[in-house]
Amino acid sequence: MTDSNTTPVGQTFHIVITCADGLEIPLQTELASFGIDTQIERTGRLMATLTLAQIYQVCLWSRVASRVLLPLGKKNINPEYDIADQLYTFAKTVKWTQLFDLEQTFAIRLTLDKRVQANQQFTMLRVKDAIADQFNEQFGRRPNVDKNPDFGIVATVGDKQAELYLDLSGTSLHRRGYRAAMTEAPLKENLAAALLYSVNFHTTQFDSIVDPMCGSGTLIIEALLMSADYAVGLDKADSQFGFYAWQHHDTALWERMVQDAQTRFHHRLNAMANGEMPAVFAFDMDSGAVRATHKNLIAAGLTPIINRITLQQRSLATLNLALEKQVNGWVNPLFITNPPYGERLGEEELIKPLYQGLGKKLQALFADSPAKVTLGVLAAKVEQADVLPLAEPKTLRCHNGAITVYFRYGELLKSKDTPVITRFEKREIAVEEGQDFINRLQKNLTNLRKLAHKQAVTNLRVYDADLPDFKVAVDVYGEFVHVQEYAAPKSIPLETAKKRFNLALHGVREALQVNREQVFIKTRARQSGNEQYEKKANSGKFHVVSEPTANNQRAYFLVNFSDYLDTGLFLDHRSIRKIIAENARGKTVLNLFAYTCTASVHAALGGAKAVTSVDLSQNYLDWGRKNFALNGLPDLPSYQFIAQDIFEWIKSNTEQYDVIFIDPPTFSNSKKFQGTFDVQRDHVPLINRAMNRLSSEGVLYFSNNFTKFVLDDEINNRYHVEEMTNQTIGFDFDSKRPIHQSWAIRHK
Repeated sequence: MTDSNTTPVGQTFHIVITCADGLEIPLQTELASFGIDTQIERTGRLMATLTLAQIYQVCLWSRVASRVLLPLGKKNINPEYDIADQLYTFAKTVKWTQLFDLEQTFAIRLTLDKRVQANQQFTMLRVKDAIADQFNEQFGRRPNVDKNPDFGIVATVGDKQAELYLDLSGTSLHRRGYRAAMTEAPLKENLAAALLYSVNFHTTQFDSIVDPMCGSGTLIIEALLMSADYAVGLDKADSQFGFYAWQHHDTALWERMVQDAQTRFHHRLNAMANGEMPAVFAFDMDSGAVRATHKNLIAAGLTPIINRITLQQRSLATLNLALEKQVNGWVNPLFITNPPYGERLGEEELIKPLYQGLGKKLQALFADSPAKVTLGVLAAKVEQADVLPLAEPKTLRCHNGAITVYFRYGELLKSKDTPVITRFEKREIAVEEGQDFINRLQKNLTNLRKLAHKQAVTNLRVYDADLPDFKVAVDVYGEFVHVQEYAAPKSIPLETAKKRFNLALHGVREALQVNREQVFIKTRARQSGNEQYEKKANSGKFHVVSEPTANNQRAYFLVNFSDYLDTGLFLDHRSIRKIIAENARGKTVLNLFAYTCTASVHAALGGAKAVTSVDLSQNYLDWGRKNFALNGLPDLPSYQFIAQDIFEWIKSNTEQYDVIFIDPPTFSNSKKFQGTFDVQRDHVPLINRAMNRLSSEGVLYFSNNFTKFVLDDEINNRYHVEEMTNQTIGFDFDSKRPIHQSWAIRHK
């Protein structure tokens, strides 16, 4: 054979270009950008008629393709007969002696359709035998088989047809040379490139690229290599392509194309090093992932621009803190990421709130920005990605190795929801027999709106049985309203109470301008035991609300207005949660009677070194873990969720904590609880045991909602006690009749 140009100018070849299942459209998009028209033949296969130069172009430049195959023939097969024998007969029809010489080596790669009953190894040997027999018959000897052959032969057997190809690409095109370090379940390079083509990275001038969960950096590296005009085939241009021994190979043409590709890369990389590149941010909570990304950036030849890339160890929880000063001026940013499917994060049920939280964070980050934000996220299940706030979302079903994944992408939908308290405007409303309630509610809202805006509060109490005839509590949670009816005294006729409640509901909807779907109703009577924590319904419907944190970000929480008497977020503890966060940085925090772990979330967002949440209910702790995921807080050993009786746990625990928060129920006789708990009767041993776990310079915050509660003198005498009720009662609650009492308790 010869490697000089013996191919007539303009000669074309019918070529099959393969890719991973699901990447047909991105590959077609890529090839179209090369000026190559293709047709999708079937899953994982595109057909094209190419010149020799175009074959080289695909091998050198394609980031998505797997192989470039020259068809040698196809034959119908009958699955009822021996597949190996049929393939032997088929292979004998190809003129192998005209394709390569005795001195050249070959190897067979066979793929069998799972519906075909045949031994793969034996069938592959029969193809080899057919080639060897043809040479033996003509020359009396045959070429050798080699692991690194001159000619790679690909045989595919479907349920109805067999095909033979010459592999012009040699090793799979998806392999890159920069895999110096890897993390668990790394993203395939060709899949990462396909995702970038899906968001039109090759034609869109993104001014910034952010991967908040970068793993080993594949998405960022593929994006930078595309920006740098790097031909990924250069990684193996010296020896690994399958067309070097092909009779049509034109060495001069190939070397010119390789040289041109190298020149283009160095020219563009130099321009990027001088600032002609988008802002690039890669974050991951795992220090090992950050180190892997750094090594891979160097291995990818991107050292000249590495100082222009912001690569940091940080969790999703601090994404907005990292970017809030950067986004000003961004016009067309791209956020693209491959979050953990469950392997790195821990459990599948935490994935959906993680994605939900990412969307909320980006909406908050770009709330006042005119930027067109493109977001692309990979998910193991399509319903996980359904929570992403995207305008006209698109979905690509594909595979990362053996795992089926879904890439959801589109333009970030800027939040159109305006919190109830923010949009309130006083207006004339006439409600017969309910005018007093309307007037009081609007007066409250007018006063509260300014304070809520100043403190960035969107969840608050706006009415609390202010008038004796309207015994309801009205809370707003972002876009929703939660109305609780206090049980009327027996002296009030049932019909009268019902009428007043309906008047109040009508007044709430009129004053707050909300529809029925935004209003949730409950009747609140005196509870016994743990009834306030028991399920009342089974809607399973959760909504996301937020409140300000100690560092002027937002903490996000899942609330449920239907299934429980309480929603999952105690509004009256808003201030104490913030106080805990302000004192948590670098500290170990213990949250007893943790409920849905909202105070724990604030402590973690405040920079706590470790947070332990203890509650009797596993259900509420699972809710709390979802709150952590919603805020981008990783599922790490430093964040513990312990379902156990508080007294038993604290008695056996020997750890020391810097900050302890105790907010017990007034009374409990849960079946899981050993005996009963009464906050007035039992708070002394509870506090004493907790103080045994408090470090010498630490602080214990104790709060409860029993209106007649009196802190025992033993606590006052034994410890340094500071009442802080006035500090923890929010502006939306009556400080003259406080809904709770609270203290800061320290060792003397």
